[in-house]
Amino acid sequence: MVTLDKEILGYVVGETATTELSFLSYNVPEVGEYVTIYYDGIEVLGMVEAVTQGCPVFEDVLNVKDLEKLKKFEDDDSYYIMGKIKVLGDVKNMQIPRIPPRPGTEVYKAEERILKKIFSNGHIEIGSLISRDIPVCLDVDKLCSRHLAILAITGMGKSNTVSVLLEELNKLNATVLVFDMHREYADIKSENTTIRKNIIKPKINIYNMSYDYLMDLAGVDAQATVQRAIGRKAIKKINENSKEHDFNTPEEFIDRIIRELEGYMEYDEYKGKVDSILTLIMRFEDMKIFKKKMIGINYNPIANIRENYINILDISELDEFSIDTVISYFTKEILNDRKLALWNTKKPKPIFLIFEEAHLIVPDNRTTKSKGPISKIAREGRKFGVGICLVSQRPKTLDQESLSQCNNFIISKLIEPSDQRHVQHASESLSEDLLKQLPGLNVGEAVIIGPSVKIPAIVKIKKFKGKYGGEDVKFGELWKNQEDEYESQSLESDDMYGGLD
Repeated sequence: MVTLDKEILGYVVGETATTELSFLSYNVPEVGEYVTIYYDGIEVLGMVEAVTQGCPVFEDVLNVKDLEKLKKFEDDDSYYIMGKIKVLGDVKNMQIPRIPPRPGTEVYKAEERILKKIFSNGHIEIGSLISRDIPVCLDVDKLCSRHLAILAITGMGKSNTVSVLLEELNKLNATVLVFDMHREYADIKSENTTIRKNIIKPKINIYNMSYDYLMDLAGVDAQATVQRAIGRKAIKKINENSKEHDFNTPEEFIDRIIRELEGYMEYDEYKGKVDSILTLIMRFEDMKIFKKKMIGINYNPIANIRENYINILDISELDEFSIDTVISYFTKEILNDRKLALWNTKKPKPIFLIFEEAHLIVPDNRTTKSKGPISKIAREGRKFGVGICLVSQRPKTLDQESLSQCNNFIISKLIEPSDQRHVQHASESLSEDLLKQLPGLNVGEAVIIGPSVKIPAIVKIKKFKGKYGGEDVKFGELWKNQEDEYESQSLESDDMYGGLD
């Protein structure tokens, strides 16, 4: 039933469709504003996706002097405002209506009660509608089980978005693991709540690694088939004749491999392969030195993950190869652990994994060790309670398959058309008109689409109140402070020596 005191924005015009409408408006509505239309006994919700202004008086004017003359006669009534509405569904059950409205049907500004019912009933408050001061809350079940991608160019608020997400997940006693490449979250603190945080050192149990992975870690070339065959034989023999607890340190295990290799040089069958054995020994010696921070023995990565905590895996000091290896190792172990938990107890142990700089570990144009395990979680992780979040400022270089498995998107400013198209190919929910909004978004603004919100929303992400890394360095302020320090030191020096040249 139509309520007469609703605010009318304008009227439907032109040919109508069930999915989109055009309307003439009294005033200029904001892009992202929500509207309702009453017809055929239903109340339909829509979002203003585009707005244009025009004036018939100036349409065919090609001379500046003529335009200046006409401006003396134009007034506010000379202009028209045309808006485009994306139909989101009827208010009752968010289903697209089967018939379109007639031209001339009133377009109303959506009531707050409707918008709060749609946007404010989730578990995670991520921000507020850009057009209204109405909280936008995400459904945590659909967010984690259907995966998430946070995408934007550098400096548009990805770290703030992740920090807000961590704070909200912490309130829900969630188990989260962040693969922290730049030490942005190791020192995270909130002014609103105590974040239960657990810092994990990036370690790999080299005793439990496959032979090929261990050779990769040692830096043995994939094409060095002779070295790899000899290395596999040595490691296999050691594993068959000893147990993990026989070694107190990873160095002891590597030394045992080296002694086994040295022994091969005494056999006639290896006389022509001495150089290969010596090179292999050198690789393992180097591993003890250069991979010392990341190798371990008698180490269980799952035991280091604390349930109901925000776990931070600090991989900021590792090189790109080591980062890839560590992430691959942890993701495979986590998925296996969650599978066993479900099979043994019939009850899942949910965990949410956040991958920073995702374009480096699941790239679109090359193979990495992490790509397989992460893609596998993206495809089947929801069955075992493992959700993922891919964070990137270079969407076009992200693996299309993994990205397409992310049904939820928080997309801030994207300027490059190639980035926009890559994301659009991965998400059917990103319409052409929403795509056009991405270059115009300001810092902290984002388009949110996916099952975690009932309908697409343009949102102002709330500002995280507290401390985290990833904020822009204030070059001028720091340089000025250093200049003041130098001047202060110079004055002290002059005072000490009486200002003598």
